Amino acid sequence: MNSQLYPWLVTVLAILVAIGAGIVALGQEAPPSASGTGHEAATLLIHLQSDITAALEVLDGRLAHAAYELGKTDLSGADARGILANLSATDPSIVDCTVVDVNGTIRTAEPAEYRDVEGADVSGQANVRHILATKRPIMSDVITVAEEIPAAVIEAPVFTDEGLFVGFTSIVFRPEVLIGEIAGPAADGTPYQVMVLQTDGRVIYDTDPAQIGRMMFEDPLYTDHPDLLDTAQRVVSERYGTATYKFAADGGETVQKEITWTTTGLHGTEWRVAVIRAVE
Repeated sequence: MNSQLYPWLVTVLAILVAIGAGIVALGQEAPPSASGTGHEAATLLIHLQSDITAALEVLDGRLAHAAYELGKTDLSGADARGILANLSATDPSIVDCTVVDVNGTIRTAEPAEYRDVEGADVSGQANVRHILATKRPIMSDVITVAEEIPAAVIEAPVFTDEGLFVGFTSIVFRPEVLIGEIAGPAADGTPYQVMVLQTDGRVIYDTDPAQIGRMMFEDPLYTDHPDLLDTAQRVVSERYGTATYKFAADGGETVQKEITWTTTGLHGTEWRVAVIRAVE
């Protein structure tokens, strides 16, 4: 893996941080190529990181408002249903919204097609145990949720006007939909593939839909390529960087690729956002 720092990109990123953009990215010098440049990769990556972060924060802000409203009513009943129904309709990535009591039992779920999860005990989920113990917001990794689908969950505590913790409310959402609305148009017409990984190696978004849901360190598509796995280990371990690796999909011709990545996320849960191109 070849890497050298781009001083110009460090300067650009410092300026972005200084103006409050909250962008953290790093470019490293790549071999010259007619199909793309380091500057293009950095520009695309900064755009992706900024917009994905903003989209997560919008979901989080709407959830926090719903938690505030739920603190003024009961965790079940018409008022709670109305709050959750309105919240679930605010973004196409949202599967459903729930309210969970202090025992870890789902009290209310909306929209109507997901009401069958009401009464389910989700206290065994790590993210549920965390929020019940800390009473602080959290975002989970992609997990198999009570709705029996792979999804991520953002959770916010619910307090009464008297300050009593009574449970939490959550948004169950599909990261591939949330990210896809940003990454698809951003990468269209460029030589770049966009991939977003969890730190456990799960692909939660890729411009190639066939890659979504694959486990980088377990899937046979990847495990026969040690160069790729070494690079993937760097990506999940380091918050930003650039590397090159060789990969031959489905026994085809070996291609050298360059990957540049940075980090986004919410409430301490990190996603690696990467742009990848073939190096000629």
